[in-house]
Parts: sequence; C-alpha cells; structure tokens
Amino acid sequence: MTSHAEILLSEPTLIAPVNAAKELFWRKGYDETSIEDVVCATGMNRYALYNAFGGKLELFLAVLESYFIERKNLFLTALSDPQGGPIAAIREVSEYCITEMTDRGAGCLMCDVAAEVGRYDKAVSERVLSYLEEIRSADEMALAQAEKCGDLNSAISPKEGAALLIANMLGVGAMARNGAGRQELLTVFNSCLRLLSRQSGAQNLEHRRRNPKTTTVKQVQN
Repeated sequence: MTSHAEILLSEPTLIAPVNAAKELFWRKGYDETSIEDVVCATGMNRYALYNAFGGKLELFLAVLESYFIERKNLFLTALSDPQGGPIAAIREVSEYCITEMTDRGAGCLMCDVAAEVGRYDKAVSERVLSYLEEIRSADEMALAQAEKCGDLNSAISPKEGAALLIANMLGVGAMARNGAGRQELLTVFNSCLRLLSRQSGAQNLEHRRRNPKTTTVKQVQN
C-alpha cells in the first residue's frame, strides 16, 4: 500500500520543501527544529505547510521517505554493478556517506535523527528498521559476490560481514554527530573493511601458524 509520504513525494512542487526540511532536520535534529525553522527553510507559510503535509511529524516522514529512496538507489546501484569489485563498491558508498556526515557535522539522518523520534513514534521506528534491513541486505549481496570472487575473509560469512558493516556505520555516525573528523571516521571504517578482506584473513592465519601459543582473552580470564 502506498504511504502518505510516498504520495507527497510524487507531487513535484513538494520536492524542494522536503529537501530543504531534510537539511534542517539533519543538522539540527527533530526536537530542536521548530515549525518557524521549517517555515524559514522551506519558504512555505504555516498554513501551506500544514495543508500540504499535515504537521511536523508528517513532514519528517516525507523527509525520511526521500532519504530512504536516495540511499536505497545509491547502495543498490553501486553494490549491484561494482566496477572495481564488491569490496571497492562498499568502500566507495561508505566513504560517500562519511563525507556527507562530516560536511554537515552530523551523523546518519535515518539512524541518528530518526532513531531519536522512533523512541516515541512507531511509524518512524518502522522506517528506521526497514532502512537498516535494506542496507544490510545490499551489503550482504555485495559480500556474497566478494566471497565468490575469493575476496572475502574466509572466516566471515556474508551475513556476518553485513552485520559488522551496519554496526560499524552506526558507530561512525555517532562519532560524526559528536564532532569526529572525516579522516578519523575513515580510519575506523577502513579497519572494519580490512577485517572483511581475504588478505586480512590470510594474514591472521599466517600469524596463528607462526604463533601457535598466542594467549587469548579467554585464557587470560581463566
């Protein structure tokens, strides 16, 4: 069934206001954004805003739908037809997202701002979960391709790798919202990507062969 947000985005005259509101919510957060802020950012008066969207929350849902569509197209396009291989495609998309975060001094709109609202609104919470599942699925698809090409660390399954990437990007988003710079975020992300690569798996195996008595955390605890 077509959602109200999807219907709104099908109206050409509302695309610009939604994009303006998206930038506003992304930078300030939902709770800190007032209707007056929205009026100033979109150029629409209160009556026009309420008439078109129904309220601040409905406008935010339209913003999330727009963001969801953009990200879905970005991920699926890059990961389904990788030019330099699936791992390179994951790196390209993730670096793009990291640049977006640091340019705004904010984290992920869906995972940070929407999660803030999702604590008390079911529709927003469901959209966040749907978004995360779509991205996880796209990552898993790319890592399955990497596995077939022999580029994935053999100790990690595509499903496990996709979950690791999602957790990493959530952490990166939180760091971005708290002021971390682009280079710091890239370092964190690239560390995750190295764990997923076949070269990392081969290096770890060689290390274990050379150091068969390496002390583990469990051994220390015991």
